[in-house]
Amino acid sequence: MADLLPEKWMKGVAVTTTCLAVMTAIAAARGAACGAKTQLLTAIESSKWAYYQAKSIKQNLAESQKNAFEVEILGAANNIQKAAYDSKLKIATQEIGRYDAEKSQIRKEAEDTGALNKLLTQKGNFFSISVVFFQIAIMLSSVSALVKKKYMWGVGLIFGFGAIVLLGYGLFLKPLLF
Repeated sequence: MADLLPEKWMKGVAVTTTCLAVMTAIAAARGAACGAKTQLLTAIESSKWAYYQAKSIKQNLAESQKNAFEVEILGAANNIQKAAYDSKLKIATQEIGRYDAEKSQIRKEAEDTGALNKLLTQKGNFFSISVVFFQIAIMLSSVSALVKKKYMWGVGLIFGFGAIVLLGYGLFLKPLLF
């Protein structure tokens, strides 16, 4: 009859295993959120760099037009033609400056998005590692109950504590995802 009654520490195993499972679910959900946000930021960053390249191509075309207008001014037959080419030369020069300013802004946005993406990837890694530690802790706690070895539960608690630290660090690491 005494063998049928669970030992007192078994209740602790059951409670801690349940708590570890809940925290595993939280860590997995946060990791998935980081993964989704990382994919979105990767697409946004790629789009910004494509936009930057498009502006570079337009700037290159404006520079080619400017060079052509400079040559045309030299071969202008009269002052009217020269004034017309000079006007187009000024417009092309302004476009080059505008494209340069736009490219600087786009580059900054793309680099900022890339930096945020890098931080979010690091954050997601903490969640992934914590899930692994939680799973090891759950497994050790479960096996300790089966083989009735308290030390295995203690080792599981150590892994669980490490997982909790990683989860907490991931939750409060910038950027916050709440």
